[in-house]
Amino acid sequence: MESRALNSILKSWQQINRGGKRLTMCILEVHVQCYDRFFEVSPDEVENAELMVEDVVSSVLLDLFNGGTVDDVAIYFSPKPRRGLQHCSIQIHAQCACQFFTLLPRTWENMELAIEERISSLLRELFGTLIIENVMLKPSPGGVGDDPVLSCCMYDAYAFV
Repeated sequence: MESRALNSILKSWQQINRGGKRLTMCILEVHVQCYDRFFEVSPDEVENAELMVEDVVSSVLLDLFNGGTVDDVAIYFSPKPRRGLQHCSIQIHAQCACQFFTLLPRTWENMELAIEERISSLLRELFGTLIIENVMLKPSPGGVGDDPVLSCCMYDAYAFV
């Protein structure tokens, strides 16, 4: 429940102007497949597992973007192990302010790669062997418009060289 309260606070944070500049959020979607003999989380406690993943993603967003919001985490466990392996899929939907990415270069590719590396190392502790199928960052609806602050999010740093 603390995590849900934190989400509410972070959602309010996105509405606040930082340094007089309007925050424009980017949408983050992550899809993960997990296979292992045993998971540290129980298929009988999906809600607890989702809260753990939410905490993992929140810490990654805090580390890489100085914050963000986790809108939804859905975990689907397969009812029967195949070849002695349990399976689950994880879908994550979140938002972050790309203009506050803490690493350089501030490119889509670098942001997605950093998110993938951080999330996979933390989720591996809970789910064992996993495959990150997709990490996608995109501007939120309502768009960037003429906001030059978001140019770091829209174009690869080397596109103009």
